[in-house]
Amino acid sequence: MPLLVSVYKGYTVTADEWRHHERLVGSNNTEEAWLACTAADDLLSRAADLHYRRGNHELSERKLRLFGCACCRLLWLQIPAAASRAAVVAAERYADGSVGEGELAAACEAAAEFRLSTEYSKNAPTWAAASIARGVDDEWLYRTHISDIIEAVLKAIEYRPFGFDTEMMEATLCQLFRDIFGNPFRPVAFSPSWRTATAITLAAQMYESRDFGAMPILADALQDAGCNSAEVLDHCRGDGPHVRGCWIVDLVLGKE
Repeated sequence: MPLLVSVYKGYTVTADEWRHHERLVGSNNTEEAWLACTAADDLLSRAADLHYRRGNHELSERKLRLFGCACCRLLWLQIPAAASRAAVVAAERYADGSVGEGELAAACEAAAEFRLSTEYSKNAPTWAAASIARGVDDEWLYRTHISDIIEAVLKAIEYRPFGFDTEMMEATLCQLFRDIFGNPFRPVAFSPSWRTATAITLAAQMYESRDFGAMPILADALQDAGCNSAEVLDHCRGDGPHVRGCWIVDLVLGKE
């Protein structure tokens, strides 16, 4: 994309803003840089950069939302309020079309009111949970909220360690992001013939339970169905972590 004014979903991107984006991401957005990236916010910027440069490579709002939910669930026990947790659950359900914008907005409002209360106004996990349901209609705005969530999770680690240090948490966030978005430099042509009844059942069970321990078994099922993609099989048999929105589980279930 040249350094010219452009418009994205009604938002005007000025030349100065694009130069700032170039300084943040760099013009050398390569597979090597993607795989070596150790900061989740940088991965988000790199994914957005590919979207701008490849008009056909759109960031999925659903996947962004599920990534934000996965970030919140890393600190689930530290999110003190039922309203805050309910916002995360509502965001997950909205991502899959189980609730509408009204219920999501109500959950977000309740979580935000709790976050603004005196006692919890500086609680980083609660801030992240309250932010997750924002940006219902605006993907651009929602990416801003994802950045807020990443920052909140890292602040929670910085000020109240929960068994992670900041570097370890950054690595975990990057793993979650790659689990959901995959490797944009190696897109997989997923054959419909790989969606056997066994593969779909395994994927659905893992998705609903959030227990992805059967990923290696899913790899076997896909391989039995004729899948010979190293990207797919290696990801299934890797160490993870895997969460809702995992790019392979999504492909099996036909989600975007």
